[in-house]
Amino acid sequence: MDHRSDRLLLVTQASVGVIALAIMSLYPPTEGRILLIPIVDRDVNATARLALSSGAALLGAGPLRGSLVVVGNRARLAAQLRPWRILMLAAPPAGCGTPSRQAAAA
Repeated sequence: MDHRSDRLLLVTQASVGVIALAIMSLYPPTEGRILLIPIVDRDVNATARLALSSGAALLGAGPLRGSLVVVGNRARLAAQLRPWRILMLAAPPAGCGTPSRQAAAA
């Protein structure tokens, strides 16, 4: 092998590693803090109704308009979602969401 193919192999391996880490860090947990980002309808009330109907607790507003941070079960939330309407991501522990009235009252 020449140096070009070695370099290409190294860059490819590094890229695959970075992409895998990004996917793993964004994949929502089975149970816990989940960020719900509406794709089609930015109505936060509709997102909140959907989350509450799946048994999730509202934690606060997400970083994007209409998004919410909830604490719940991924499978129960996914069962309520229509494909391509709301994106579920792992909510990072810091910098994601502002306290909601419901969380402050608890």
